[in-house]
Amino acid sequence: MDSMNTMNTQNAYEQEIDLKDLLFAILRKWKPIIASMVIFAVLIGGAKGVLTYRNYSDPEAVKNRTETYETEQQQYEDSKNILEREIKNITDDIANRQDYMENSLLMNMSPYDVGEARADLFIKTDYEIMPGMTYQNIDYTNTILQSYQSLITSTAFLEHIARSTGMKDWYLQELITVERGNTTITGTNISELTNLLTIRVKHSSVTEAEDLLDDILKQVGALSRQINGSIGEHTVDVISRSSGSIVDLALATKQKEERERLDSLESALVEKETALKELKEPEMNSPTKMVAVKSAIKYSVLGAVLGAFMIIFIVCVFFVMSDKLYSSKELRNRFRVKVLGELSQGKKAGKIDALIDRLEGKAASNTADVEYEVIVANIKNYTDGIKTLLVSGTAAPDFIVQVVKQLEGHLPGMQIVAGGNILQDAETIRKLSQCDGVVLVEQCGLSTYQAIGWELEKICDLKKEIIGTIIVGRASGASGPV
Repeated sequence: MDSMNTMNTQNAYEQEIDLKDLLFAILRKWKPIIASMVIFAVLIGGAKGVLTYRNYSDPEAVKNRTETYETEQQQYEDSKNILEREIKNITDDIANRQDYMENSLLMNMSPYDVGEARADLFIKTDYEIMPGMTYQNIDYTNTILQSYQSLITSTAFLEHIARSTGMKDWYLQELITVERGNTTITGTNISELTNLLTIRVKHSSVTEAEDLLDDILKQVGALSRQINGSIGEHTVDVISRSSGSIVDLALATKQKEERERLDSLESALVEKETALKELKEPEMNSPTKMVAVKSAIKYSVLGAVLGAFMIIFIVCVFFVMSDKLYSSKELRNRFRVKVLGELSQGKKAGKIDALIDRLEGKAASNTADVEYEVIVANIKNYTDGIKTLLVSGTAAPDFIVQVVKQLEGHLPGMQIVAGGNILQDAETIRKLSQCDGVVLVEQCGLSTYQAIGWELEKICDLKKEIIGTIIVGRASGASGPV
């Protein structure tokens, strides 16, 4: 009945790749992997190093590298100088604008509460049109008006006022505007009222704006004497004054634009400093031997990776394609047969192989006596009433003979019959028909799942009981089916 279940399980089994087994199959090939890495590293790295040395030693190549370096070095110096000048200019501009934003009265007053004082000045000259005359006198009125408009906002004019107010003249200058305009006053001769100048003064308060306007008007007399002597006779009269608090949206826009310019400059400075920091100076031509060594090291690493990949790929292909017995776990899953015990192949594992065994979950190897005691105990449990036991399998004949001798010593009341390969040995087939039970001895890396399946099928056909299997385990460090 157990034999029939074994055959049914075999027919229904679908093989799956155990990634853990695959991983450890690769790890157990660490010696070929390292050897392949060393060989490929030496071959590829050495070849590349020699070729690089020859190429770099060529006079034409040396000349080309020198010319290229000189060109790149000049480009680097030019770019560096440009960036440094730009950074200096931007830094100076930022400092000036920050000073202006901090100290300018115009930039610090509220645009929604601006004190403004205004005065309208009438400039009268002695120019008259001569009726009926072909040639007329030269009219200097326009020139005089332009002179007042320019001089009142000039630095020289504002120096006197700046000393009295304690304000720098360029900050004072932006508070004053002078406009020309034609104004008609009802009931007055229009020809006498077309030459007007309007002086507007802004300040943080109306009172201070009026005081500043007073200072300007006091200095207008000195300007009048200067222009009388240099351009032409005229008179200046203040025809109206006004003052008050206003909302200056143009000032709000100007303050916003100044802040945006400062932010833009700071962003540009960060960009330029980053560009200067990232600017890399071209390297001097390295010695030919050093270049060859660097190239050899680089390609040695690539060669080592290639060598490891090649062996790993081969191991994976053989693991997937191979039908050889790899572990007792796979044998149980595939055929549902009992595993009576495992025997080592007698080779002592090295430190690395022993570490791999521990990682894979394999217990440390027992002595041969302990291994056989476990096998004998399992056989006794599964062979109640069996007198003749055939020991057969596809393991190496030496292992089968060794197992038979050990079982004869531990099972004196049972007849132990040694057999060969049931699939190939006619004498073993005849012994199979005369025995009561069968113990199969299979060897990892040698026995195949297909052969084991055929053995089980033949045993089932003769209706003999399958006691179980003894696995001759691979030596630590061997790859199993590969």
